[in-house]
Amino acid sequence: MNALMALAIVTALAGPARAAADRGPSPGESSAFETPDQQARNLFRAQRYAEALTLYQRLRAETHHPTYLRNIGRCHQMMSHPAAAIDAFEGYLREARDLDAAERAEIDGYIAEMRRQELAMPPPATAAPPAPVSPAAAPAPSILHRWWFWTGVAALATAAVVIVVASSGEDRLPCPTGAVCP
Repeated sequence: MNALMALAIVTALAGPARAAADRGPSPGESSAFETPDQQARNLFRAQRYAEALTLYQRLRAETHHPTYLRNIGRCHQMMSHPAAAIDAFEGYLREARDLDAAERAEIDGYIAEMRRQELAMPPPATAAPPAPVSPAAAPAPSILHRWWFWTGVAALATAAVVIVVASSGEDRLPCPTGAVCP
């Protein structure tokens, strides 16, 4: 019976903590609860292409997923960096395995547009391409967003409940009125 009581207390304590970690930001809060992918999409939609590019480059370095090459290409495209955009789009076409004909045609259209833009631009005056962002330069997520932190909190709460129940000194719970207890 003590174990059942301890389990009920731990569940009651762990539920609100996990719910706080899982909920999204309220209208007044910052976007601290967004994933880097969501942050990058929101930055792109807000036309903050350089910031979105930085996040997409970091995500590509971490995951090696080809979709990030497409997103990197789009950022370069919107910032009028045709050579970098073409490189990213061609890399996407090489690495993406499940492209349908419509998406392949869309990417080919982006490449053609960037090639036209590249031809129309005057030659750059020894301008270096944007430097790739190293993953170490990105800020680390808060400890409150780590699964192991909340697991540790739940383990500590469980230990506290077990210690309290064990040190209560009662061997068994009192019997309800009129019941026969062993």
